[in-house]
Amino acid sequence: MKKVYLIAVIVAIIAGVATYMFATEIDSKTKFKDAEMVTVLVPTADIDKNVEITADMFEGDNPQIVTKEILAADSTDNYVKAQTELLDDANNVHMVTVDKLYANEPINKNRLEDKNGDDVTLSLKLPKGMVAYSFDAGSVKSVDGYISEGDTVDVLVNKTDDAGNVKTEIAYKDLKILRVSTNADNSTASQSGTKITTYSTLTVEVTKKQALKLYEIENKYDYKLVLNPRQK
Repeated sequence: MKKVYLIAVIVAIIAGVATYMFATEIDSKTKFKDAEMVTVLVPTADIDKNVEITADMFEGDNPQIVTKEILAADSTDNYVKAQTELLDDANNVHMVTVDKLYANEPINKNRLEDKNGDDVTLSLKLPKGMVAYSFDAGSVKSVDGYISEGDTVDVLVNKTDDAGNVKTEIAYKDLKILRVSTNADNSTASQSGTKITTYSTLTVEVTKKQALKLYEIENKYDYKLVLNPRQK
């Protein structure tokens, strides 16, 4: 008889636990179903630092970036919720990763920066077919430190012919200044909020052919830079 009672008690306990777990699962599903959801963007695989977000990342059978629903309570204002926040040609939005993005994690705006931002690597800012070239540009050669990023310059070259006559010509016009001085100097200036006014190098945007010609000018001729007015 005692065994019968013991078995009955055990069965009752098991039934009670099963009923509790079933009720808890139903309650959890009900709460989840009724909870407010938001759509965020997530990578399907890790995306490395210094990668530009492009249209093909959202396309094809295996897109690199997809939408995902998460609980609104788990979302933050820093989560990217629309493709136009990453890429929007109409509004000149072109984002680049400045930190690694991880698969299936909501994309955080703090890990992105506009393509023209200070923390974005220079190679991502170059137009197709263009390269960056740095050359010697001490104050005597380069308008006494008045050249700034975004300016354009002409390159004047002195050439001596076989008879010893010196001829001055404009080798290049309107070369765009990408950077003034070194990367280290630019980082220091950015952190301190100061402007670089003393430099020994300038980095310009040129074609590969122009880069070869500038290298020749540096090594064979005397040259000087002319600062052009900014276009209004």
